[in-house]
Amino acid sequence: MRRTVLKAVAALALLLAIVAAGGYHYLRRSLPQVDGTIQVAGLAAPIEIIRDADAIPHIIATSKLDGVFGLGYVHAQDRLWQMEFQRRIGHGRLSEILGAATVPQDRFLRTVGFARAARTAWASTPDWAKQQVNAYVAGVNAFITTHHGAGLPPEFTLLRFEPEPWTAVDVLVWVKMMAWDLSGNYSFELLRHDLLAVVGEARMAELMPPYAVEGLSILTGSDSPTVDTHQARQIHRGDPDADTTRWSRAFASALAPGDPHVRDFLAGASVEGVGSNNWVIDGTMTASGKPLLANDPHLGTRLPSTWYLAHISAGDFDVIGGTFPGIPAVALGRNRSIAWGATNVAADVEDLYREHVDATGTHAEFRGAQEPIIVIPETIIVKGAAPVVLNVRVTRHGPLISDAINANNADSKTTPRPPMVEPLAFRWTALDPDDATLPAFFKMNDARDWSEFTEALRGYVVPSQNFVFADTAGHIGYYAPGHIPIRASGDGSRPADGWTGSAEWTGWVPFEELPHLYDPPGHVIITANHRPAPASYPHNLGVEWTEPYRAQRIADLIHGHTSFTPDDFAHIQADTLSLHAKTLLPLLLAHARSGDPRDQPALDRLRQWNLDATADSAATAIFQAWFLHLTPALVADELGPSATDLYQGKFSFVARFLATTLATNDSPWCDDVTTPAHETCDDAVMRAFRSGIDDLQNRMGSDMARWRWDAVHRAMFPHALDSVAALRPILSRSAAIGGDWSTVNVGVTAADHPYDVHMVPGYREIIDLSSAGDSRFIDAIGESGHPLSAHYDDFIKDWQAVRHRKMRMDRADIDRGALGHLHLTP
Repeated sequence: MRRTVLKAVAALALLLAIVAAGGYHYLRRSLPQVDGTIQVAGLAAPIEIIRDADAIPHIIATSKLDGVFGLGYVHAQDRLWQMEFQRRIGHGRLSEILGAATVPQDRFLRTVGFARAARTAWASTPDWAKQQVNAYVAGVNAFITTHHGAGLPPEFTLLRFEPEPWTAVDVLVWVKMMAWDLSGNYSFELLRHDLLAVVGEARMAELMPPYAVEGLSILTGSDSPTVDTHQARQIHRGDPDADTTRWSRAFASALAPGDPHVRDFLAGASVEGVGSNNWVIDGTMTASGKPLLANDPHLGTRLPSTWYLAHISAGDFDVIGGTFPGIPAVALGRNRSIAWGATNVAADVEDLYREHVDATGTHAEFRGAQEPIIVIPETIIVKGAAPVVLNVRVTRHGPLISDAINANNADSKTTPRPPMVEPLAFRWTALDPDDATLPAFFKMNDARDWSEFTEALRGYVVPSQNFVFADTAGHIGYYAPGHIPIRASGDGSRPADGWTGSAEWTGWVPFEELPHLYDPPGHVIITANHRPAPASYPHNLGVEWTEPYRAQRIADLIHGHTSFTPDDFAHIQADTLSLHAKTLLPLLLAHARSGDPRDQPALDRLRQWNLDATADSAATAIFQAWFLHLTPALVADELGPSATDLYQGKFSFVARFLATTLATNDSPWCDDVTTPAHETCDDAVMRAFRSGIDDLQNRMGSDMARWRWDAVHRAMFPHALDSVAALRPILSRSAAIGGDWSTVNVGVTAADHPYDVHMVPGYREIIDLSSAGDSRFIDAIGESGHPLSAHYDDFIKDWQAVRHRKMRMDRADIDRGALGHLHLTP
């Protein structure tokens, strides 16, 4: 009997092995071809695609259009599923493949109108730029039309569909979505609205203090006289449980159902971190005598990577750097003459307008008159269910996004049901019909000097970026382009009354008056999402500037030194000294008046800490846990849980708030209003400290000598399908890292998932403009989007250690150790 059972088990094991082997072989059939010759439609002449020793494609063509065709082909080879998922987000067509669960997300996407905006942008795109987009689309379609079934990425097999042909609007819609990812002001407007309702004007100002008038700016200059905005302290005790004014909760609840990664993308970052670092120095400060430029943009983590490294060489057109799959341009990088990098300006280009809609729902008031509301019908096709029809209403200020929020929440099974939101229209520069942002990137890729570079930026619309520039002639520069609105009144920091007409956009900040520099006398330009111009600057660019810790640290590491090399810049990119800890820790320790001997080991480690947030540091973990538990200890009793969750991740505002609150021991914020006793700041700080220690003990055990920051602090790279638990270990990755939200090598933790990192420097570049050409780059994950590829995650360890891959532009370097030579012929 036992022998029979063993034979049956062995037979079953063999059967499973055969099935697994068959499945493995089937899935490997979708790995891209990297050698040989393929005949395709759409080319004017043959091109060669060389995968170098790091699997980075180099497209060798005789014309720019054929080179861009090749970029479309390799994007599709390596990232077609990612591109498909992205365009479905942009068009609001997730439910066609994922079913009814994603209808709320599609409803919001259709209401905002990313696809409508992409169609109008395409209509206004100049013919010369349309040629480049069409060449790229032809390259994508050359792959799609010749690959079906097992030849497609595994995700298509899992979801049982095949991609439709690519279109130019699919390109533009992802340009719009990238702009959305970097334009998050509306969420701050919602938060201010809610805080005002709960704690009143004066205390909201304490929670969200402005950037210091004398604070570090990208441009220097004499500041305006300080304006005293202090208001007499009024202890406004709102009702933290009253949901009728909680717009933030309504939005969060409405966007929560469906795909979790789409939710995070739509809802915006719950923590500070979308930003970046860049800096450039001229030849007077380098060993080579030519400029050096560095850049590391911080975007949301995902797998495959947001970025794709690529090189196009087509005669005089020779450009290399970081691209976005789905978009036919090098976003950051260099050509033979110039290099550029970018960080987010955080300009305020989004406004919410409260609207007075009449009883019929067909008209909105404006300056005493009734204006008709435009109605745009949209139909959402739903897999396995009936289509969902919605009528998108649009006022003069934009789509009524409150309609999508209220409809989603009406369908919600959440209890208590989220509050209804009054009519809110959404004004955003990316929804305007004329958007030449993509053509601006095309011109940037072609530019040969500062004049051509700035002329390219003249047409740039959104998202406004801090572009730094360097060229082989030795010049450096900076420009912050984009359509930044001039308002009739107000600063755009909170929802405006649309019916009054008092907060209309009256134009854009003139291009010549936007912040810019060329060959500054200090020989260096640094941008890290801090304020672009001093307080004396005449235009309002925004108010949500990051506290300038990263910028200050980069400046500290550069000023007073010369003869910089690319290796020196790599060390700066890897720096993890926390100026946040340098500012806050003395305040915390001043309140740490504990007689409990159990507190001393952790406090002693903090007193001895050098403030470097290295991966192996126990003190870093203790400080970060203390910080993460501190904000709820101070504000949760008055804000309630939902507003606290939204507020505590706004680390720059929190840092300013803590610096003021903890300067004394009797701040009203330190008193827990839910208890009869009166608590001091000493009490609140130590309560947060002990909560943080308990948290770390639960995660790492009681032996503090074994604690490490990277034992809990991990960069998470989730695949879009990792909500399916069985697929998570196959598709998703993570990496243990150091740093914090304020360090140059940023490691911002998620407030809603403490210690997890969902914003990282996903692309790094260091560009040497000398003849030595020691330029480098890397993305965080790998080039391939195929989980069975050796290049799916082969960059992670080097990214983790802040090592780069060579930016090869010369044919001998490209060919040396190349992994494949693919020829595409007409």
